[in-house]
Amino acid sequence: MYTMDNIDTNLLRIFMINSRISLTQLARKLKVSREVATYRLNRLKKRGIILDFVTEINKRKLGFIDAAIFINIKAIKQKEFKQFLTETHFVSWVAELSGIWSFGFSIIGKTNEELDNKFLQIYDKFKDAIIDHRFTLHRRSLFFYEKYWGIIQKIKNKKKHIDYKVDKKDKIILQELSLNSRIDSVALSRKISLTAPAVTQRIKQLEASKYIENYSIFVDISKLGLYQYSIFITNKNIDEKQKLINYLAYHKSVSFLAEYVGDQFLEFGLFVKDPYELRERLQEIEETFPNNRVIEVSLFQKEFVSVGLPSCVFE
Repeated sequence: MYTMDNIDTNLLRIFMINSRISLTQLARKLKVSREVATYRLNRLKKRGIILDFVTEINKRKLGFIDAAIFINIKAIKQKEFKQFLTETHFVSWVAELSGIWSFGFSIIGKTNEELDNKFLQIYDKFKDAIIDHRFTLHRRSLFFYEKYWGIIQKIKNKKKHIDYKVDKKDKIILQELSLNSRIDSVALSRKISLTAPAVTQRIKQLEASKYIENYSIFVDISKLGLYQYSIFITNKNIDEKQKLINYLAYHKSVSFLAEYVGDQFLEFGLFVKDPYELRERLQEIEETFPNNRVIEVSLFQKEFVSVGLPSCVFE
């Protein structure tokens, strides 16, 4: 495993909060030359620690919803299934799992009916290999991947944002940023026949109107020496749910939270250094909320499609 020093760690910390930062600003924050900052960034990409530069886009403002799919599939078909998910234009975020499920992934659509039809496309293709599955509609998801580096940010209250209606050129900008959050305005201007300043202004409007929520990075946490688990819990006391959500949101080892429509369970990600720490963290949460019941634990073997939006959103 590649051993990172303070410069590498600080670079990752900075990029997790804002992956569109300029190299000049990055070098200033790291207190190194621009050349050193560029070299360190490229090395982290080459070693597979940084997998993607991600733009977090508000899919609901674009008229889309999503569902989480957990599926157990016969081992003989897993390689083909993995390739299929990677190439499918309505799939967002995919992870190989160990535990009850073989894979977890999200699919994107405009209506419940569309999501159902898209899942049936997958099911029909692999029905002879699918052992079991779970289909659940997302209500809300929160991501806290900056905690990998010890950063715990306060959850921002929803501020009033400007009204802005996207056009075709905005959608091209969003699509290009979804593929690479670091693409610059000059490169974008060549794709949509606008000047670079005009592109920059449009990006500012997309940020101010909350179509763009954040710029971050998608990393291979196994190369950070961490294990990540998906935990599903229920709580008999419905009145405790919001307290539990707030507690997990600020817990140092919780990387994401997911609520689902019509289901009482809550999913959260827990990253630890080893399985012994997993047990300690779960006991710690149970002691704070004794009404919790863990119903499912799965290890993320590898995440190989990021949380960025798939191409179907921009078609």
